[in-house]
Amino acid sequence: MDKVLLVAAVFVITFGAVMLIGHGSDTFARNNGDASSAEEHFVTLEDGDMSIMVRTSARTVGELLKRAKIVIAEADIVNPSLDTEIDGDFTVSIWRARPVVIRDGVREQYLMTTEVDAREIVVKYGKEIYEEDGVAESLAYNFLATGPAYIYEVTRNHVEPEPEPELDLSSKLGVAPLTARRGVNQYSVSVNGKMVQRKETYYDLSMSGVMAIAARECHVQPYYEVRDDGVKVDAEGYVLVAADLNRYPRCTVVETSLGLGKVYDTGSFALSNPEQFDLATDWTNRNGK
Repeated sequence: MDKVLLVAAVFVITFGAVMLIGHGSDTFARNNGDASSAEEHFVTLEDGDMSIMVRTSARTVGELLKRAKIVIAEADIVNPSLDTEIDGDFTVSIWRARPVVIRDGVREQYLMTTEVDAREIVVKYGKEIYEEDGVAESLAYNFLATGPAYIYEVTRNHVEPEPEPELDLSSKLGVAPLTARRGVNQYSVSVNGKMVQRKETYYDLSMSGVMAIAARECHVQPYYEVRDDGVKVDAEGYVLVAADLNRYPRCTVVETSLGLGKVYDTGSFALSNPEQFDLATDWTNRNGK
């Protein structure tokens, strides 16, 4: 009477034990060697920390795992995939999904994942996280919900910057157009809800040194251009403005009669009139500088 050799191997995995039993011509090998038939191959099965070699005539990875009675959950990962044909000796690796909980404030998200890196888990499942935010891992046992589960708790340390106030651009200030012969402009303007008398003057000097400082302190391009109307503007189109830096710090966006400007410079006028703006133009020299 033919004898059928059945060799059992126990795979200890995360959520229990799976018994592997030889099926048909499949047997489990403990040593390396050549398969006895051209249609059979040696395949190493790796499941967590356990590894075993099997000689099989199965045509695909999925068929091999079915013969071995290895159950693959939906969230588990098998490499190579289940439909891969077994045409030689190779290794099949199984990564078991585990239940985890992502806790972000009062919100909790339960899921199964094979990921192990805390931040990657949070990002992969749709949570926006910033570099300064933290993710702490802990192990909790909630058998009524998911069984043993890893909890990834997000600590929000990121602070959103205050949005810059929107400026009312519905109308320009002052009287337009200004010309080289009109060297002063005065008008009333609201500053922080208070009406002030604004005085504008216009100067024509090289702004290269000023823009070198602006590039370092305001993170802008270190050059300026001259508009068609002779007004000097930065790379983003802001009028170059000199002002009282105590009241309007460098890099501040302000409204002027010539359009939106940025404060890059100051002058002695600020000592007598902290609400005065001095705007950079090319009206005097007409040399494009």
